[in-house]
Amino acid sequence: MSPPNPDDGFAPAPYIPCKDNEISDQYCPITELNALPRYSWLTFSKVDSDFPTEFDPLPQEYMAGVGFYPSLIVVMAVIFGLITFFYSCCCAKCNGRGAKEKVDKVTKRGPLVVLLIFLCLFAGSSIVGGMSVQEGLSLAVGYFDELVDEFDELASSGSELNSAAQDIQQQFDEYASSCQAASSFADEISEYTSKITEFTADADTFPELLDGANESFQEYSIYAPIALGLPLILVFMNVFLTTFGCSTSCRKAMCTCRCLIYISNFLGIFSITLLGFFAAWEMGFGVFFSDFCINPNTNMVNMAEAFGTASQVNITEYFVLCDGPNPMGGLLVDADNALVAFKDGLESTVAAPINCAQTDAYDELISAIDVSRSAVDDLILGASCKNLNPHLQDLTYNSFCERFVPGVAAMSFSMLLTMVFLLPVVIVSRHFAERVVEEENGDQMELVGVGERHSEGRSNFAQAY
Repeated sequence: MSPPNPDDGFAPAPYIPCKDNEISDQYCPITELNALPRYSWLTFSKVDSDFPTEFDPLPQEYMAGVGFYPSLIVVMAVIFGLITFFYSCCCAKCNGRGAKEKVDKVTKRGPLVVLLIFLCLFAGSSIVGGMSVQEGLSLAVGYFDELVDEFDELASSGSELNSAAQDIQQQFDEYASSCQAASSFADEISEYTSKITEFTADADTFPELLDGANESFQEYSIYAPIALGLPLILVFMNVFLTTFGCSTSCRKAMCTCRCLIYISNFLGIFSITLLGFFAAWEMGFGVFFSDFCINPNTNMVNMAEAFGTASQVNITEYFVLCDGPNPMGGLLVDADNALVAFKDGLESTVAAPINCAQTDAYDELISAIDVSRSAVDDLILGASCKNLNPHLQDLTYNSFCERFVPGVAAMSFSMLLTMVFLLPVVIVSRHFAERVVEEENGDQMELVGVGERHSEGRSNFAQAY
């Protein structure tokens, strides 16, 4: 009698996008990014947003559709960078404006202050997205480790059963030497050993696929802080220098004020370029993986088909969808059936009409078979979809789709808005610097005029006397 299937009546929980969204309860970046119309740069036509089922090679039209919006961001970043560069370098002097009357300081600083506040808000919001990304990555690494541990434990148990099978084989040979009829059941123990060996090999190879994906996440966890931190450091340096350069206390040292603003302008060029390219990179990630998270279970199987072996694909398909025969559990069931047939055959040798002697070797052999059967039953439960599927759901649902993808989307949009607001900050601060120059020139002209009037007065006084 075969052991009961622990997966009977079990079905994986379906995924609902943004059910536990860490970024916002009102906004679901997965559905929003997936709903974006896609256009191909190759054919200049609209393409669908269905996650590809064939990865070898990746569909060019689909990838062109994924890269459409990142390409637009890159073009925008290049244009903004060029505007900032030419405005800072070629438009340093704004001639033709009189400086006879000073403009009120607050009036001149007002637009700049408003822009700086919005710039800080958008830059800060990208930090929220970055924290969600890092949380998702750290959770993913933990879930990967849990899955690898589960399969390592299965492989270790399989190795122990293999060792036990060798002991059973030795005990069987000892018993068969005293009962020739028992030798006819040697095929059953060979079948059992073969199935356990195959199970152990499958359990050993599957962690390779998990380790490869885990390494990719760990590499991204190194890249993500750089992608977030480097442009934000430049942005906040730009904000600090612009704010300090336009402050009332610094206005007394007009040359220092101008230098600080000029430095912040050049930092703005690099900031806009980096923000644009990193926003485009994150947007590409967000669009691609939002398509994945629309139906993560099916798409995980597609990923396994792209990068895994046939055995890994079968294992992934079963433990993700929990449908059809269990490729690993089936091997254990076959091994258990071989043990049952082996035990029944041995028991028949001590009964009529064979009537072999029930020696100590026979008793030890039957006891070892019972212990191995109990271990196989425990292993069937460990290799069930009911046991392993929750770990896969934690990986795809909780860490990846609920934290990583929304975080990437938030980083992309925040960086894009920061880039957009940084351009007018550079322009307005530049105007402010030029007005400081006008005021400085105006003050010098007034001082010159006062000096001439004093000289003329002294001359007239001398002539009178």
